[in-house]
Amino acid sequence: MDQSANQETLDLDNESIDVEELSIPALAREISLKQKPNWLLVKMMNALEKKRQVKGFGWSRAWNKYGLNVFRTHISNIKEDSDYLDPAQPFLERILTDLPEPYASFIPDLFQDPARMAFTFYHNNDQDGRQFEGLTLSFGRKRPEDKTKRDRLDIILEDERGTGSVDGQVDRLRIYVCPWAAYKDKAFHLAEFAQLEGEQQALAQELYAHCTKYYHQWKSEDDRQWSHWSVRFIDYFGPRSFIPKGSSFT
Repeated sequence: MDQSANQETLDLDNESIDVEELSIPALAREISLKQKPNWLLVKMMNALEKKRQVKGFGWSRAWNKYGLNVFRTHISNIKEDSDYLDPAQPFLERILTDLPEPYASFIPDLFQDPARMAFTFYHNNDQDGRQFEGLTLSFGRKRPEDKTKRDRLDIILEDERGTGSVDGQVDRLRIYVCPWAAYKDKAFHLAEFAQLEGEQQALAQELYAHCTKYYHQWKSEDDRQWSHWSVRFIDYFGPRSFIPKGSSFT
């Protein structure tokens, strides 16, 4: 048993701490108590996220974290928001060809599941000398045999910032198909389109325009905003690192 979990609070400071050595329960408890300085809670949260990532717990995936600044998250209701969510499946069917198993059968199975969940994450992406603004249309579900595990599918649409501006056009598309059956072995399917042309560009642009239209409908609706106290201590959530001219997310 982790003896630190029995302490009222951990006696840690900047000289003695090595949060990587703490267990997941100890980290989760200390973060939930919120009795440490913010810099230390941020450090603990990053350590917790790293440990959860290794075990495959929860919704988090590496592609939704590194280099990103998620400045807003909208919740969708599967039944009530069908007009918003329904275009995702035909989009995937048209743009993903020759998809191998288990990924090919995973997509229709996920979209037929009434227990699936959906979120839209809006982000800045600033890495490798390039800047984008964009969104992730994310679908997932808890695994019935173990609710700490998740199936997940992400459609990431991004508009590259040129000379200080964006133009509202999709410049990069990534699709991550990530059933837990594959992810437990650190596998997933990535379809990446760094240069979009012809039908691919038209399909991506249509979906991006569709999603941004709903962004403006929902941005002032309190019930749409996903929020949790823990995001204060997660370094990839927070205010935008830049707001380009021509932004689709004003």
